[in-house]
Amino acid sequence: MAVPLTGSDRLFLGALGTAGDHRLHIALAARLPGPAPTSGELRRLAADSAARAPVLTYRLARGRWAPDPAFDPAHHVVEYRVAPGRDVCAAVVDAVRDNRLRPERPLWSLMAVHGYAEDEHVLCYRVHHAFQDGVGAARIAVRAVLLGRSVPAPDPTVAVRTPVRARMRLLSTGARLAAPSARLRPPPGTAGEAQPGARTFFLRLDVAAVHGIAAATGASVPQVGLAVLAGALRAWNPSRWRKAGRRGTTVSFPLNLNGRLRDGGLGNGTTTMPVVLPCAEPAPRERLRRVMEQTSVGRMAAYRRDRYPVKAPAAVFRLLRWLVSRAFLGRLTVSVIGVSLPLDGCFAVPPTYDTGGGVVSIVHSGTTVVASCVFSAAIAHADRLPGLMEQALDELRREVAR
Repeated sequence: MAVPLTGSDRLFLGALGTAGDHRLHIALAARLPGPAPTSGELRRLAADSAARAPVLTYRLARGRWAPDPAFDPAHHVVEYRVAPGRDVCAAVVDAVRDNRLRPERPLWSLMAVHGYAEDEHVLCYRVHHAFQDGVGAARIAVRAVLLGRSVPAPDPTVAVRTPVRARMRLLSTGARLAAPSARLRPPPGTAGEAQPGARTFFLRLDVAAVHGIAAATGASVPQVGLAVLAGALRAWNPSRWRKAGRRGTTVSFPLNLNGRLRDGGLGNGTTTMPVVLPCAEPAPRERLRRVMEQTSVGRMAAYRRDRYPVKAPAAVFRLLRWLVSRAFLGRLTVSVIGVSLPLDGCFAVPPTYDTGGGVVSIVHSGTTVVASCVFSAAIAHADRLPGLMEQALDELRREVAR
């Protein structure tokens, strides 16, 4: 049965891109031991995954998500061989960008990236960001693809409240994100010429340090990640935060609604919460405290009540699109995804749409914490930020240990 688009589905299909726009593709990749699956094995895995997770058979049709009557799992597998010794993360990014999704089919693919090493390969689940958000994609990748478990079919009868109050709260959130705030600005004298596109960097954080800080302070892994990013931005351009009254920079922090809104993992079931990264605060532990205050369970629950409406006047979507275009210009979006896998090689490939700012996606499990960072090519010396995140984490660890 057909399932209506949510407001966030419409935003990602209209305001930011199209169904075939590779800049809005996201992926969860897992590094696995042994040789890559054969073509037949990969097709069987795609078919078995679709049987376990019916969402994989849904496509965009007449403004709704609906089962594809001509669904063929063979259309959703990609083998991507690279040269020996190639950086694995860069190879996965290239695989995602080089292999487009077909708008008339379900917007996902299962990719085997191999050749970079004899004893390892990558299995990568890639989707369009309107088809699934990060949590929904991780759920399907982990449960249906890697663990072989079933996922409920999308429920077309799920009711989404659309009172005027909810719409006004949504517009209020968009206005707050679009309000004046410190945007990404490199150190003085380092600005480069504007270039098209975006650059992607990966950083594996010290998982023992992250978990140790969380245990000692009562913080969550996402809160530690936000505090570390605030410290890195402060160190990246310290003079940026010396002006009186300047607190930090407002980032978009997505909150997932799947599990209440669409348990089957269909569509972009997120709302977003503005969070001010306290870059002006010199003390690492105080930066963490301010992040924890803004991202408390109660505050996140309040924002989760601001569900995107399925049906709203066209004027609401036009206003939202205008706000989104301003909100993300020169700003950061920071998302955190937890995965329940006993693997230490999972990482995300964030969307690469270039708004002059950046996207940071942190994937964490019991054994690994990996930050994937996409920054505008127009931002000089963005490649320093991953290293500064390592330094900020160590600085916070040492202060907490005192």
